[in-house]
Amino acid sequence: MHLFAVVPWQETSSLNETAALIGEVFSPEHTKNHGPYYFVRTRDHRTGAEALQLSIAEVTDQAETRKALVRAAERHGRTVRVDEVPLDSIPSPLWNSGFDGPGFPALSRRLYQRAAPILATFLNRAAQADNPLQSALDAIRLMVAHTRATLLRSPQRSLAGYEFRELLSLRLLSYRSHFEAVYPRTKDPASFEAACARFYAQAGPEIHKFVTSSGDADAIWANDAVIRQWTELVMSASHPLAADFRDGTVVDAGRTLEDLVRERGAPVEPTRFHTPRIPELERLLHHDTDFLSFRLLTSLLYSCLYTLGFSLPERYVYCYVAARANEEVAGRSMLELAADLDDLARRVAAVSAAGAE
Repeated sequence: MHLFAVVPWQETSSLNETAALIGEVFSPEHTKNHGPYYFVRTRDHRTGAEALQLSIAEVTDQAETRKALVRAAERHGRTVRVDEVPLDSIPSPLWNSGFDGPGFPALSRRLYQRAAPILATFLNRAAQADNPLQSALDAIRLMVAHTRATLLRSPQRSLAGYEFRELLSLRLLSYRSHFEAVYPRTKDPASFEAACARFYAQAGPEIHKFVTSSGDADAIWANDAVIRQWTELVMSASHPLAADFRDGTVVDAGRTLEDLVRERGAPVEPTRFHTPRIPELERLLHHDTDFLSFRLLTSLLYSCLYTLGFSLPERYVYCYVAARANEEVAGRSMLELAADLDDLARRVAAVSAAGAE
């Protein structure tokens, strides 16, 4: 039996509010009475309103589970709607991630089922943290560790002339890309970047250290359950995902640069970072199955950060911190790293062409 619960949520809901509710609903006392589960903060598929959706499979006592959900919601000033529906009939938790395909809804639910216990561990740790900065540092460390994990079994590691730390710096460049895409659209870009720089003064030293240690492909964070388990999730999912992209079970449905130009009827204005892409980079971003796997898993990460209670503005600040620490560790500016990524894209294209002959 599968139960699907929807709790109305607010865009301003915080990490602590998420931790309080999820910590009760999915406590060890309750999870022993059901099978795989997940929770995702998203838009309700019926109303379009912000909601926390909960999927609970293999429920052994429907009545008691319903009561527990209602009690937990009421205790935290919430309401909840609970329906018994087949698991394969509920919305994909990653419906707005830019991916699609016949196998995508089921895949996204499986990924979230694997992620949920890790998120619960993160929330439990956040609830016990004394330092208000700690949860932000944990989130940024997770972002860096995530990117590293997508690279550990990547075919890019077989490219001659590239060390792991160099490949990592190019993959971490994605956080600079995300920050620079939103930067010119803020109300006051200069003030926003100044605020990011002030936060970097607090968080930067630790993240700089973590990026440095992440450049060692053999590094293990045995005492950090969240990073260890998330790394295992990503490493085990990367190759099957690449295979799904190859056979068309999952497809890239996001808008390309050409789509944006067509929609606008005019060229997209370049940012400080984004300039017209070379064809090889366009191919890497939208056709290379290893990189598509990285992109989908990063969409999962971003969705999970939002589910935890980190706002979109916070996420962009964290992107700034991860990107700046990466550039400092690499000793390369964002534009120098962008040129290096073009070179990598050319190398990947050349190897692919040679393999096809």
